[in-house]
Amino acid sequence: MKIQIVFGVLMCVIACLGQESVPEEIIEDERLFDERSKDSAVDKVKPNILPFYKRSCCPRRNGMSINLATGTFSGSVEGISSPTFQDQTSTKAKCRYMATLRANFQNLTRCLYDWHQGGCVSFPMCKRRMLRIDMFLGDDRKGYMFNVGDSQSNNGWGGDSGHTKHDAEIFGYYPTIRGYKSDFCKSEKSTWANTLLKPGVRRVTIFAANNYARITNDNGFEVKGCHKCAFALNGQDPDDRANTLYMAFNRVIAASNRRGVGVCTVRIRWECPDCERSIFPFPLDVKAAGNE
Repeated sequence: MKIQIVFGVLMCVIACLGQESVPEEIIEDERLFDERSKDSAVDKVKPNILPFYKRSCCPRRNGMSINLATGTFSGSVEGISSPTFQDQTSTKAKCRYMATLRANFQNLTRCLYDWHQGGCVSFPMCKRRMLRIDMFLGDDRKGYMFNVGDSQSNNGWGGDSGHTKHDAEIFGYYPTIRGYKSDFCKSEKSTWANTLLKPGVRRVTIFAANNYARITNDNGFEVKGCHKCAFALNGQDPDDRANTLYMAFNRVIAASNRRGVGVCTVRIRWECPDCERSIFPFPLDVKAAGNE
């Protein structure tokens, strides 16, 4: 009987093609992936014929750092564009560059959609399904510090000039972070006062995924939740098959005249679990006690 139960669980896992996840305990260190990539035994085998539990489920290119003091960036992330910079010559603030870029999310499989509360991705998953954005703040702060939304016309305060009904957004207008649901839930909005206030707050992090957002700062603030009118990143918008999330720093997404200063460095990556460790409670080459 125990053998049948274990076999059934493994079949369910294999049915999801290894696109597994872990509870919402965000993995801060990616050394496991680096160590696996250096394994000579793995290097000798073509990635596409490795068993799924031996593959790193994170994209190979998964680290970008954006410097808004110099208007430069380093690294790259699969599915994410290079940032476009614009200098603000009217201010002497150290971090005066503005930047915009976009990320394309992968759809959930049918199996994963049913598993995740009808599509809410509330914890790290394989591939391009949860994006992590870390923003490190400077001493000079004012105006529109950042904007993250699923409409190319997001411009703060829940508006996008009527471009699309899928226009959920989060933005920082010093010293407050605000969130707006899409036009399908237009009256729903949130305000988190003083969550950007200096000198106590130095870092703000946003996790964005389909129908989900989580916001934290290094001063103890955290808010998270699933909602049908949050970011639409799983094929809901027929005009956006790429499932695009737009990002802007020291400005809003669509209106460069709505600008600010305060974000100095941004680090972006896909948030993924360690597949092998997250699924199996014991090594695959070791039999579970009592199952011989």
